[in-house]
Amino acid sequence: MTETLIRPTRRGLILGAGALTAACATTRPSARSDAARFPATQAVLDGWVAAGKVPGATVGLRNADGTNAWLQAGRLDHDPASRPVDRNSLFRIYSMTKPITGAATALLIEDGRLTLDTPVADFVPELARVQVATSPLRSLDARAPTTVMTVRHLLTHTAGFIYHFYGDQPVAAAYRRAGIFPVTGYNLSTDPLDGPKVRDLDEMARRLGEIPLVADPGTAYAYSLSLDVMGLVIQRASGMAFPDFVQRRLFDPIGMDDTIWQLRPGDSARFSALYDYKDGGRVARDDPRNSDYARPVTLFAGGAGLVSSTQDYLAFLTTILDGGRAGRVTVMKPETARLIRTDILPTAVPEAEGQGHGFAGSVDRTTGEYGWSGAAGTVAWLDPSAGTAVTVMLQRFNQAIDVDGDIREALALDAGA
Repeated sequence: MTETLIRPTRRGLILGAGALTAACATTRPSARSDAARFPATQAVLDGWVAAGKVPGATVGLRNADGTNAWLQAGRLDHDPASRPVDRNSLFRIYSMTKPITGAATALLIEDGRLTLDTPVADFVPELARVQVATSPLRSLDARAPTTVMTVRHLLTHTAGFIYHFYGDQPVAAAYRRAGIFPVTGYNLSTDPLDGPKVRDLDEMARRLGEIPLVADPGTAYAYSLSLDVMGLVIQRASGMAFPDFVQRRLFDPIGMDDTIWQLRPGDSARFSALYDYKDGGRVARDDPRNSDYARPVTLFAGGAGLVSSTQDYLAFLTTILDGGRAGRVTVMKPETARLIRTDILPTAVPEAEGQGHGFAGSVDRTTGEYGWSGAAGTVAWLDPSAGTAVTVMLQRFNQAIDVDGDIREALALDAGA
Protein backbone atom coordinates (compact mmCIF):
# COMPACT_ATOMS: atom_id res chain seq x y z
CA MET A 1 0.00 0.00 0.00
CA THR A 2 1.25 3.48 -0.78
CA GLU A 3 0.06 6.79 0.53
CA THR A 4 0.42 10.12 -1.23
CA LEU A 5 1.18 13.29 0.68
CA ILE A 6 -0.78 16.32 -0.36
CA ARG A 7 2.03 18.51 -1.64
CA PRO A 8 0.25 20.77 -4.15
CA THR A 9 1.94 23.60 -5.97
CA ARG A 10 1.34 27.14 -4.83
CA ARG A 11 -0.51 27.74 -8.12
CA GLY A 12 -2.77 24.79 -7.43
CA LEU A 13 -3.54 26.04 -3.95
CA ILE A 14 -4.46 29.49 -5.16
CA LEU A 15 -6.59 28.19 -8.02
CA GLY A 16 -8.43 25.71 -5.81
CA ALA A 17 -9.26 28.39 -3.28
CA GLY A 18 -10.14 30.93 -5.94
CA ALA A 19 -12.55 28.61 -7.69
CA LEU A 20 -14.63 28.10 -4.57
CA THR A 21 -14.51 31.79 -3.73
CA ALA A 22 -15.53 32.91 -7.20
CA ALA A 23 -18.21 30.29 -7.67
CA CYS A 24 -20.00 31.14 -4.46
CA ALA A 25 -19.52 34.88 -4.84
CA THR A 26 -21.07 35.11 -8.29
CA THR A 27 -24.00 32.74 -7.83
CA ARG A 28 -26.46 32.42 -5.00
CA PRO A 29 -26.74 28.80 -3.78
CA SER A 30 -30.45 28.63 -4.60
CA ALA A 31 -30.06 29.96 -8.14
CA ARG A 32 -28.43 26.91 -9.71
CA SER A 33 -27.84 23.30 -8.78
CA ASP A 34 -24.46 22.40 -7.33
CA ALA A 35 -23.51 20.51 -10.50
CA ALA A 36 -24.36 23.57 -12.60
CA ARG A 37 -22.27 25.81 -10.36
CA PHE A 38 -19.26 23.49 -10.63
CA PRO A 39 -19.56 22.02 -14.15
CA ALA A 40 -15.88 21.23 -14.68
CA THR A 41 -15.62 19.44 -11.34
CA GLN A 42 -18.80 17.50 -12.06
CA ALA A 43 -17.37 16.57 -15.47
CA VAL A 44 -14.25 15.14 -13.82
CA LEU A 45 -16.36 12.85 -11.64
CA ASP A 46 -18.53 11.84 -14.59
CA GLY A 47 -15.42 11.13 -16.67
CA TRP A 48 -13.83 8.88 -14.05
CA VAL A 49 -17.01 6.85 -13.81
CA ALA A 50 -17.62 6.68 -17.58
CA ALA A 51 -14.06 5.42 -18.12
CA GLY A 52 -14.55 2.68 -15.53
CA LYS A 53 -11.80 4.08 -13.32
CA VAL A 54 -14.04 4.03 -10.24
CA PRO A 55 -17.63 2.95 -9.68
CA GLY A 56 -18.52 6.27 -8.08
CA ALA A 57 -17.13 9.44 -6.55
CA THR A 58 -18.39 12.35 -4.46
CA VAL A 59 -17.10 15.82 -3.62
CA GLY A 60 -18.12 18.06 -0.75
CA LEU A 61 -17.27 21.76 -0.96
CA ARG A 62 -17.33 24.41 1.73
CA ASN A 63 -17.69 27.72 -0.10
CA ALA A 64 -16.26 31.04 1.02
CA ASP A 65 -19.75 32.30 1.87
CA GLY A 66 -20.23 29.47 4.36
CA THR A 67 -22.53 27.36 2.18
CA ASN A 68 -21.84 23.77 1.15
CA ALA A 69 -22.06 22.18 -2.29
CA TRP A 70 -22.31 18.47 -3.07
CA LEU A 71 -21.32 16.70 -6.28
CA GLN A 72 -21.58 13.01 -7.08
CA ALA A 73 -21.35 10.58 -9.97
CA GLY A 74 -21.76 6.85 -10.36
CA ARG A 75 -22.63 4.11 -7.94
CA LEU A 76 -21.32 2.15 -4.99
CA ASP A 77 -20.22 -0.65 -7.32
CA HIS A 78 -19.66 -1.16 -11.04
CA ASP A 79 -22.91 -3.11 -11.14
CA PRO A 80 -25.47 -0.78 -12.79
CA ALA A 81 -28.07 -2.07 -10.35
CA SER A 82 -26.10 -0.88 -7.33
CA ARG A 83 -27.04 2.19 -5.32
CA PRO A 84 -25.96 5.67 -6.51
CA VAL A 85 -23.32 7.35 -4.38
CA ASP A 86 -24.15 10.48 -2.42
CA ARG A 87 -22.75 12.56 0.42
CA ASN A 88 -23.85 9.95 2.96
CA SER A 89 -22.21 6.99 1.22
CA LEU A 90 -19.51 5.27 3.26
CA PHE A 91 -15.86 5.04 2.24
CA ARG A 92 -12.67 3.59 3.71
CA ILE A 93 -10.66 6.73 4.42
CA TYR A 94 -7.43 4.99 5.47
CA SER A 95 -4.87 7.71 6.26
CA MET A 96 -7.46 10.48 6.40
CA THR A 97 -7.97 8.98 9.85
CA LYS A 98 -4.70 10.66 10.82
CA PRO A 99 -5.93 14.28 11.02
CA ILE A 100 -8.77 13.11 13.26
CA THR A 101 -6.22 11.57 15.62
CA GLY A 102 -4.26 14.81 15.34
CA ALA A 103 -7.32 16.82 16.36
CA ALA A 104 -7.88 14.50 19.33
CA THR A 105 -4.29 15.18 20.38
CA ALA A 106 -4.89 18.92 20.16
CA LEU A 107 -7.87 18.56 22.49
CA LEU A 108 -5.65 16.93 25.12
CA ILE A 109 -3.19 19.79 24.74
CA GLU A 110 -6.11 22.17 25.27
CA ASP A 111 -7.02 20.16 28.38
CA GLY A 112 -3.47 20.53 29.72
CA ARG A 113 -2.82 16.78 29.70
CA LEU A 114 -0.21 16.88 26.92
CA THR A 115 2.20 19.27 25.25
CA LEU A 116 3.97 18.94 21.93
CA ASP A 117 7.15 18.21 23.86
CA THR A 118 5.73 15.57 26.19
CA PRO A 119 7.98 12.49 25.99
CA VAL A 120 6.07 9.57 24.50
CA ALA A 121 7.57 7.25 27.10
CA ASP A 122 5.71 9.16 29.82
CA PHE A 123 2.57 7.38 28.61
CA VAL A 124 4.05 4.50 26.63
CA PRO A 125 6.88 3.14 28.78
CA GLU A 126 7.07 0.18 26.42
CA LEU A 127 9.06 2.53 24.15
CA ALA A 128 11.37 3.91 26.84
CA ARG A 129 14.28 1.70 25.77
CA VAL A 130 13.66 1.51 22.04
CA GLN A 131 16.88 1.51 20.00
CA VAL A 132 17.84 3.09 16.66
CA ALA A 133 19.10 1.02 13.73
CA THR A 134 22.66 1.93 12.78
CA SER A 135 22.11 0.99 9.12
CA PRO A 136 18.33 0.66 8.74
CA LEU A 137 18.46 -0.36 5.08
CA ARG A 138 20.82 -3.24 5.85
CA SER A 139 20.23 -4.72 9.29
CA LEU A 140 18.60 -4.48 12.70
CA ASP A 141 21.89 -3.70 14.44
CA ALA A 142 21.07 -0.86 16.80
CA ARG A 143 22.32 1.74 19.26
CA ALA A 144 20.77 3.98 21.88
CA PRO A 145 18.91 7.05 20.56
CA THR A 146 20.45 10.50 20.88
CA THR A 147 17.09 12.29 21.22
CA VAL A 148 13.84 11.79 23.13
CA MET A 149 10.69 10.85 21.21
CA THR A 150 7.90 13.38 21.77
CA VAL A 151 4.27 13.98 20.83
CA ARG A 152 5.47 16.41 18.15
CA HIS A 153 7.42 13.61 16.50
CA LEU A 154 4.43 11.28 16.43
CA LEU A 155 2.25 13.95 14.81
CA THR A 156 4.80 14.75 12.09
CA HIS A 157 6.12 11.27 11.17
CA THR A 158 9.53 12.11 12.60
CA ALA A 159 9.50 9.64 15.51
CA GLY A 160 11.63 7.06 13.69
CA PHE A 161 8.89 4.54 12.90
CA ILE A 162 7.94 3.35 9.40
CA TYR A 163 5.18 1.04 8.09
CA HIS A 164 5.06 -2.71 7.48
CA PHE A 165 4.71 -2.22 3.72
CA TYR A 166 8.18 -0.73 3.20
CA GLY A 167 9.29 -3.72 1.12
CA ASP A 168 12.35 -5.65 2.22
CA GLN A 169 13.68 -3.05 4.63
CA PRO A 170 14.77 -4.94 7.77
CA VAL A 171 12.63 -2.83 10.11
CA ALA A 172 9.53 -3.28 7.92
CA ALA A 173 10.17 -7.02 7.78
CA ALA A 174 10.48 -7.06 11.57
CA TYR A 175 7.10 -5.32 11.83
CA ARG A 176 5.53 -8.01 9.67
CA ARG A 177 7.14 -10.80 11.67
CA ALA A 178 5.74 -9.17 14.81
CA GLY A 179 2.25 -8.89 13.30
CA ILE A 180 2.26 -5.09 13.33
CA PHE A 181 -0.40 -4.43 10.68
CA PRO A 182 -2.33 -1.38 11.98
CA VAL A 183 -4.74 -1.12 9.05
CA THR A 184 -8.24 -2.62 8.94
CA GLY A 185 -8.56 -5.22 6.21
CA TYR A 186 -5.06 -4.66 4.92
CA ASN A 187 -2.78 -7.27 6.42
CA LEU A 188 -1.51 -8.42 3.02
CA SER A 189 0.38 -11.15 4.82
CA THR A 190 1.03 -14.10 2.55
CA ASP A 191 4.43 -14.93 4.01
CA PRO A 192 4.21 -17.86 6.45
CA LEU A 193 6.94 -16.19 8.52
CA ASP A 194 4.73 -13.18 9.25
CA GLY A 195 3.14 -13.15 12.66
CA PRO A 196 -0.56 -12.90 13.50
CA LYS A 197 -1.88 -9.36 13.66
CA VAL A 198 -1.44 -7.69 17.05
CA ARG A 199 -4.69 -7.62 18.97
CA ASP A 200 -4.66 -4.06 20.32
CA LEU A 201 -2.62 -0.88 20.80
CA ASP A 202 -1.00 -2.16 23.99
CA GLU A 203 0.34 -5.27 22.27
CA MET A 204 1.48 -3.16 19.33
CA ALA A 205 3.49 -0.90 21.64
CA ARG A 206 5.13 -3.86 23.37
CA ARG A 207 6.28 -5.27 20.05
CA LEU A 208 7.39 -1.91 18.68
CA GLY A 209 9.60 -1.48 21.72
CA GLU A 210 11.59 -4.52 20.59
CA ILE A 211 12.23 -3.25 17.04
CA PRO A 212 14.68 -0.43 16.31
CA LEU A 213 13.69 2.93 14.90
CA VAL A 214 15.02 3.95 11.48
CA ALA A 215 16.29 7.34 12.74
CA ASP A 216 16.72 9.34 15.91
CA PRO A 217 13.42 11.02 16.79
CA GLY A 218 13.08 14.50 15.36
CA THR A 219 15.83 14.16 12.76
CA ALA A 220 14.16 12.68 9.66
CA TYR A 221 10.75 12.29 8.05
CA ALA A 222 9.52 8.72 7.48
CA TYR A 223 5.85 8.09 6.74
CA SER A 224 4.75 5.73 9.46
CA LEU A 225 2.41 4.19 11.98
CA SER A 226 3.22 6.96 14.46
CA LEU A 227 -0.42 8.07 14.62
CA ASP A 228 -1.34 4.58 15.82
CA VAL A 229 1.10 5.08 18.67
CA MET A 230 -0.48 8.50 19.21
CA GLY A 231 -3.81 6.74 19.66
CA LEU A 232 -2.34 4.84 22.58
CA VAL A 233 -0.94 8.06 24.07
CA ILE A 234 -4.43 9.60 23.81
CA GLN A 235 -5.94 6.54 25.46
CA ARG A 236 -3.60 6.61 28.42
CA ALA A 237 -3.44 10.40 28.82
CA SER A 238 -7.22 10.76 28.75
CA GLY A 239 -8.04 7.70 30.82
CA MET A 240 -10.57 6.71 28.15
CA ALA A 241 -10.42 4.11 25.41
CA PHE A 242 -9.08 5.85 22.31
CA PRO A 243 -12.26 5.34 20.21
CA ASP A 244 -14.42 6.53 23.11
CA PHE A 245 -12.40 9.74 23.45
CA VAL A 246 -12.67 10.48 19.73
CA GLN A 247 -16.39 9.73 19.79
CA ARG A 248 -17.11 11.94 22.79
CA ARG A 249 -14.88 14.88 21.95
CA LEU A 250 -15.13 14.98 18.14
CA PHE A 251 -17.71 12.78 16.45
CA ASP A 252 -20.64 13.48 18.79
CA PRO A 253 -20.32 17.28 19.04
CA ILE A 254 -19.57 17.71 15.33
CA GLY A 255 -22.39 15.35 14.36
CA MET A 256 -20.17 12.84 12.54
CA ASP A 257 -22.68 10.02 12.84
CA ASP A 258 -21.22 8.04 9.94
CA THR A 259 -17.56 8.10 10.95
CA ILE A 260 -17.03 4.66 12.42
CA TRP A 261 -14.46 1.95 13.12
CA GLN A 262 -16.84 -0.92 12.44
CA LEU A 263 -19.85 -1.20 10.14
CA ARG A 264 -23.19 -1.27 11.91
CA PRO A 265 -26.20 -3.35 10.82
CA GLY A 266 -27.44 -1.94 7.54
CA ASP A 267 -24.29 0.05 6.74
CA SER A 268 -23.14 -2.34 4.01
CA ALA A 269 -26.01 -1.10 1.82
CA ARG A 270 -24.26 2.28 1.43
CA PHE A 271 -20.63 1.12 1.67
CA SER A 272 -18.58 1.56 -1.50
CA ALA A 273 -16.92 -1.42 -3.14
CA LEU A 274 -13.12 -1.38 -3.34
CA TYR A 275 -11.20 -2.74 -6.29
CA ASP A 276 -7.56 -3.20 -7.24
CA TYR A 277 -7.22 -2.04 -10.86
CA LYS A 278 -4.34 -3.67 -12.70
CA ASP A 279 -3.46 -5.46 -15.94
CA GLY A 280 -6.51 -3.98 -17.62
CA GLY A 281 -8.92 -5.53 -15.16
CA ARG A 282 -10.07 -5.24 -11.59
CA VAL A 283 -10.03 -7.47 -8.53
CA ALA A 284 -12.36 -6.93 -5.56
CA ARG A 285 -10.39 -6.09 -2.43
CA ASP A 286 -13.11 -5.65 0.19
CA ASP A 287 -16.67 -6.76 -0.55
CA PRO A 288 -19.18 -4.56 1.31
CA ARG A 289 -21.36 -7.64 1.86
CA ASN A 290 -18.53 -9.45 3.64
CA SER A 291 -16.25 -6.64 4.67
CA ASP A 292 -13.38 -6.76 7.13
CA TYR A 293 -14.92 -3.57 8.53
CA ALA A 294 -17.97 -5.54 9.66
CA ARG A 295 -15.84 -7.73 11.95
CA PRO A 296 -15.24 -6.83 15.61
CA VAL A 297 -12.44 -4.28 15.99
CA THR A 298 -9.87 -4.56 18.77
CA LEU A 299 -6.97 -2.67 17.17
CA PHE A 300 -8.25 0.89 16.75
CA ALA A 301 -5.82 2.29 14.22
CA GLY A 302 -5.47 6.04 14.63
CA GLY A 303 -3.51 6.11 11.40
CA ALA A 304 -5.82 4.28 9.02
CA GLY A 305 -8.80 2.65 10.72
CA LEU A 306 -11.89 4.72 9.98
CA VAL A 307 -14.82 4.66 7.59
CA SER A 308 -16.49 8.01 6.88
CA SER A 309 -18.75 9.93 4.51
CA THR A 310 -18.23 13.05 2.44
CA GLN A 311 -20.65 14.95 4.64
CA ASP A 312 -18.97 13.89 7.88
CA TYR A 313 -15.43 14.62 6.78
CA LEU A 314 -16.35 18.03 5.39
CA ALA A 315 -17.99 18.78 8.75
CA PHE A 316 -14.73 17.85 10.48
CA LEU A 317 -12.73 20.17 8.24
CA THR A 318 -15.16 23.05 8.60
CA THR A 319 -15.04 22.73 12.39
CA ILE A 320 -11.31 23.43 12.20
CA LEU A 321 -11.88 26.13 9.58
CA ASP A 322 -14.55 27.82 11.73
CA GLY A 323 -12.32 28.15 14.77
CA GLY A 324 -13.47 25.02 16.56
CA ARG A 325 -17.23 25.51 16.23
CA ALA A 326 -19.67 23.07 14.63
CA GLY A 327 -22.77 25.17 14.16
CA ARG A 328 -23.66 26.39 17.65
CA VAL A 329 -21.50 23.79 19.39
CA THR A 330 -18.01 24.65 20.61
CA VAL A 331 -15.83 21.61 19.95
CA MET A 332 -12.50 23.25 20.75
CA LYS A 333 -11.06 26.69 21.40
CA PRO A 334 -10.14 28.86 18.40
CA GLU A 335 -6.47 28.65 19.31
CA THR A 336 -6.69 24.85 19.32
CA ALA A 337 -8.22 24.85 15.84
CA ARG A 338 -5.40 27.12 14.64
CA LEU A 339 -2.80 24.90 16.26
CA ILE A 340 -4.02 21.85 14.34
CA ARG A 341 -3.18 23.54 11.03
CA THR A 342 0.08 25.12 12.24
CA ASP A 343 3.43 23.88 10.97
CA ILE A 344 5.04 22.00 13.87
CA LEU A 345 7.69 20.10 11.91
CA PRO A 346 10.92 19.81 13.94
CA THR A 347 13.50 22.34 12.78
CA ALA A 348 16.09 19.59 12.23
CA VAL A 349 13.93 18.00 9.51
CA PRO A 350 14.56 19.42 6.01
CA GLU A 351 11.73 21.28 4.30
CA ALA A 352 10.09 19.41 1.41
CA GLU A 353 8.82 21.55 -1.48
CA GLY A 354 7.66 24.34 0.80
CA GLN A 355 5.59 21.93 2.88
CA GLY A 356 5.47 21.80 6.62
CA HIS A 357 3.50 19.46 8.80
CA GLY A 358 0.71 20.22 11.23
CA PHE A 359 -1.25 17.85 13.45
CA ALA A 360 -1.04 14.75 11.22
CA GLY A 361 -1.61 16.78 8.08
CA SER A 362 0.44 18.61 5.50
CA VAL A 363 0.70 22.41 5.82
CA ASP A 364 1.65 24.68 2.95
CA ARG A 365 4.07 27.21 4.41
CA THR A 366 2.97 29.91 1.96
CA THR A 367 -0.82 29.66 1.99
CA GLY A 368 -1.50 27.86 5.27
CA GLU A 369 -3.51 25.14 3.55
CA TYR A 370 -3.90 21.99 5.65
CA GLY A 371 -4.89 18.56 4.36
CA TRP A 372 -4.19 14.89 3.82
CA SER A 373 -5.19 11.92 1.67
CA GLY A 374 -5.97 8.22 1.95
CA ALA A 375 -4.64 5.11 0.24
CA ALA A 376 -7.82 4.37 -1.71
CA GLY A 377 -8.07 7.80 -3.33
CA THR A 378 -9.76 9.99 -0.73
CA VAL A 379 -8.44 13.56 -0.49
CA ALA A 380 -9.32 16.48 1.79
CA TRP A 381 -8.01 19.94 2.49
CA LEU A 382 -8.98 23.30 3.94
CA ASP A 383 -7.72 26.77 3.09
CA PRO A 384 -8.08 29.19 6.01
CA SER A 385 -7.11 32.23 3.93
CA ALA A 386 -9.98 31.61 1.51
CA GLY A 387 -12.44 30.16 4.01
CA THR A 388 -12.91 27.04 1.88
CA ALA A 389 -12.62 23.27 2.27
CA VAL A 390 -12.83 20.27 -0.05
CA THR A 391 -13.46 16.57 0.56
CA VAL A 392 -13.19 14.00 -2.24
CA MET A 393 -14.35 10.43 -1.68
CA LEU A 394 -13.79 7.48 -4.01
CA GLN A 395 -12.30 3.99 -3.73
CA ARG A 396 -9.56 2.46 -5.87
CA PHE A 397 -6.14 0.85 -5.62
CA ASN A 398 -3.57 1.06 -8.41
CA GLN A 399 -5.72 3.23 -10.64
CA ALA A 400 -4.04 5.99 -12.63
CA ILE A 401 -6.05 8.93 -11.34
CA ASP A 402 -4.53 12.18 -10.13
CA VAL A 403 -7.41 12.86 -7.78
CA ASP A 404 -5.92 15.94 -6.13
CA GLY A 405 -4.63 17.44 -9.38
CA ASP A 406 -7.76 16.73 -11.42
CA ILE A 407 -10.08 18.25 -8.84
CA ARG A 408 -7.93 21.34 -8.33
CA GLU A 409 -7.70 21.94 -12.06
CA ALA A 410 -11.46 21.57 -12.41
CA LEU A 411 -12.12 23.97 -9.55
CA ALA A 412 -9.87 26.48 -11.28
CA LEU A 413 -11.97 26.17 -14.43
CA ASP A 414 -15.14 26.55 -12.41
CA ALA A 415 -13.89 29.87 -11.08
CA GLY A 416 -14.94 31.39 -14.39
CA ALA A 417 -18.23 29.54 -14.69
